[in-house]
Amino acid sequence: MTSVGRKGRSAGERSDSKADAAGPRAWAALAGLGALSALWSLFLWGQLVLSRSGGGAFCAFGGQLDCSSVWGSAFASAVHGLTGLPIAGWGVVWGATAMALPLAGLTRLAEGRSVAVLTTAVRLTAVAGILAVGVFLAESLAAGAICVGCVATYVLAGAYAGIALWGWRRAGFRDAVRSAALAGGSVAAAFLLLLYPGLHTPRSSGESGRAAIEAAATGASGPAPARTGTGNAMRDQALQDLVTALDPAQRQLLADSLAIYRNAPVLTLSPPRALVGSDLAPVRITEFTDILCEHCADLHETLRTLRTHAPAGSFAVDARQFPLDGRCNAVFVPGKGDDVRCVAAKARICVEPTGREPEFAAALFASQKGLTREKVLELAAPFLPKASLGACLEAPATATRLEEDIAAAARTDSDGTPIVLVNGRRGTSFGPFLYAMVLTKGNPEHPAFDSLPAGNPAAHLH
Repeated sequence: MTSVGRKGRSAGERSDSKADAAGPRAWAALAGLGALSALWSLFLWGQLVLSRSGGGAFCAFGGQLDCSSVWGSAFASAVHGLTGLPIAGWGVVWGATAMALPLAGLTRLAEGRSVAVLTTAVRLTAVAGILAVGVFLAESLAAGAICVGCVATYVLAGAYAGIALWGWRRAGFRDAVRSAALAGGSVAAAFLLLLYPGLHTPRSSGESGRAAIEAAATGASGPAPARTGTGNAMRDQALQDLVTALDPAQRQLLADSLAIYRNAPVLTLSPPRALVGSDLAPVRITEFTDILCEHCADLHETLRTLRTHAPAGSFAVDARQFPLDGRCNAVFVPGKGDDVRCVAAKARICVEPTGREPEFAAALFASQKGLTREKVLELAAPFLPKASLGACLEAPATATRLEEDIAAAARTDSDGTPIVLVNGRRGTSFGPFLYAMVLTKGNPEHPAFDSLPAGNPAAHLH
């Protein structure tokens, strides 16, 4: 009996020894990698706040290498909206957990205690980090942009996984339930500590702008004292409520948008092909968009919000095309692979005579991620017979209309999409600016704007 018991204990000791085989250096390296990841993510979080407060992030290179575009993507906005933390905030959560667990392991090693549960918790944390990096990379590629600043985070997570998953591959995943509870508890603690700053991190200009429009429109529904400005007390009050409700970053965005508008020349445009709204509306918003541009999809949602809350008949929308592909737009170099940008632009032009182009555009923007030529044709089927659409896509008249749009957009001296004109003058897609222009009938000198900071007419806004 005694011999059997000793053998049993020896087997258990050997099992624990295998799980605890990693030495202090490996644990210390993991703690260091976790700390670096947390600090770098915290830096990126600060850069996100800076970019949304009117400053320029260090990695805002424009085009496909623009971290601000990734941070403002639909996926990133959804994560922030659903959880209260921006993507960078979740990077801090992971880094803090990835640091805390190895530090606890070092403490237990120094005390001569088993670290089997902590080993599995660290390995599960590494798995979570790799999965998160994979998801975010896939979403970034789908958005057509790469967060250059995030690359360091990916490298740190990869190095962490290399030690915890490959270096400790013989440790397995012992006591996975307790280990998962330990890792999950660490994540929850870090999340709760960061939730307050996460909830107070500025949202993207699109979503925060739409919220400001809704708040101002709701606040102006009751009686209001007479004011000078538009000549309509209700509109004046709505405008005042809008400006008052904006946070400092949003106020700067509105001021910059007004400055851009004040300094822009009035362009003469060809008659609209498919105007949404009355031709007699005092404000005409002309938009030039690219179907894969996330900011363009955001503008589409902003205009939908504007239609809901703006006075009836107060504005009309003239949708035009500016595909970012040199195969149909000489302003750019020819793209590679699927010519979906060009096909979508031409298809939208083809659907215009049906009067249902706005519905088609909504369907395209809703399917923006993973959109292909075939998907465009599939989405166009309810609006135009396949044969008619095919003939229209190849028709010289369609190419001519697209070239007219491109030539008009090129005159705005813009460096990206969306391009937004208000009564022929360049503005921005910032929701509060568009709402203000609708309320004032395009007047940028309303008294409500007097409290805004000085605007920058050279600000990089679309």
